[in-house]
Amino acid sequence: MTGYLLVVSKYRDDVFGGLFFEGLPAQLRSRVRLVEFGREALTAGLAGASAVLVMRHGLFAFGHLASCAAWARVPRYYFLDDNYILHNEEPEIHGPYWSAFTDDHVRQTLRGFSGVLLGSAPLMRYFEEHALHPRLIPYPPIAWPVLRARENGWSRSAGEPFRIAFFGGELRRDVFMRCVYPAAQRLAEDRAVELVLAGIDPDGMPAPTGQLHLTHLPYDVRYGPALAALADRRPDALAHPTLPSNNNQYKNANVLINARSAGAVAVLSNMPPYDTLGAPPPALLCDNTPDAWFDAFERLARDPDLCARTFDNASRYCDAHFSGRENAEVIRRILDAHPAPGPASRAFRRVIAGPTLGFDRVLVGMKNLARRSALARAAARRLGYGAA
Repeated sequence: MTGYLLVVSKYRDDVFGGLFFEGLPAQLRSRVRLVEFGREALTAGLAGASAVLVMRHGLFAFGHLASCAAWARVPRYYFLDDNYILHNEEPEIHGPYWSAFTDDHVRQTLRGFSGVLLGSAPLMRYFEEHALHPRLIPYPPIAWPVLRARENGWSRSAGEPFRIAFFGGELRRDVFMRCVYPAAQRLAEDRAVELVLAGIDPDGMPAPTGQLHLTHLPYDVRYGPALAALADRRPDALAHPTLPSNNNQYKNANVLINARSAGAVAVLSNMPPYDTLGAPPPALLCDNTPDAWFDAFERLARDPDLCARTFDNASRYCDAHFSGRENAEVIRRILDAHPAPGPASRAFRRVIAGPTLGFDRVLVGMKNLARRSALARAAARRLGYGAA
């Protein structure tokens, strides 16, 4: 029987599944099973797995998954591409959700895990310096293919707008409104500009002025379809403003993957991790001021050669740093190290883990139902329905 790696995530095909597993070679990808905690039955998957990989916040948020795997003698791995321990130290930026992530608690919880896959070299160094686990494995994102080829290069036909895309989330809304939006408004004073918004709600934004047009793409948790929808809008620049945070240095530059796939030039805040991308520059960097963002957009809008050079640099960067070769070797080694369980082991695992995993799934379902009911009540109150 061929073994497989069971990857347990919050969503099966979100940005993390897309960036870190979809780009594996087909033969290896067929041996990676992504499942959603709390939404899909885990007992059968865990019973037949060569190993299980717990994704990101799931170290503490996925109920009894890790402990069930330990009881059932399933080799365990953990993946992280963000420093949640520093999230815990900056609740004003990241919210009050990370109290479980302390050095001591992470170190203790990871005891018995066979390895920890980490998404950046600085994050590797942090885990090593704080002795969080003895076996650390580099596992960067894997570049997606270019989804939109620029048939006419970087030239635009008469009257065609310069398109600026945002492909982030509400966490970046404040810095977007302070820097990117006024820069786009200023650029639109003397040329047509289209601002394509994905992952951020335009409600409450000031009405566009001059020749600025807003296009809103509905939020889609699925990374592949969301990125394809962005590419269909034919952006010229991908704006990715970033708030200052001690955690930034531990992130990776996967925004370059998004920009290249959508056929756009990345425009980034001049701070970690982007200030160490090196030369030749694969993106335009700017301080978090409206003037700096305007200068970057204006340079790109009037200089097709700058667009072409920067985009080519980003393509080479993705080929060099996000090729997927390292990832394929990691998955291959994990599968080689842990053979598929036999019938007796699978039966044993079902008996040991099944009841607790089933309880977890019911509990998650109840929480989701309560959350949906609360949202529905809140919406009804906003519309004036029900008691005051």
